[in-house]
Amino acid sequence: MEGLAISCAMTTSNDRLDRIEALVEKSATAIDKNAAAIDKNAAAVDKLTDDIGRFNERLDTYEKGMRWVVQLAFALLISATVALIINAAAFLVKLLLPS
Repeated sequence: MEGLAISCAMTTSNDRLDRIEALVEKSATAIDKNAAAIDKNAAAVDKLTDDIGRFNERLDTYEKGMRWVVQLAFALLISATVALIINAAAFLVKLLLPS
């Protein structure tokens, strides 16, 4: 009977060991899958970082272009105003001075 108890205890220990080994293998597989997912996410983050850098460069170029357009618009407005004032002054001078 004592031999049967030892045999039963050994079988139980072997069953537990088999279950532990299965859990370790399952965990190793899950870790490998997670590592692959982390690598994939790291690559995606690197790509997004590059895309953001290019976007920032384009935005900077756009801002500089808009600044030039605004400066040109103001310069044209000032030029038109000066031309209008000069023409008005010339008209008044001709009107007031007898020829």
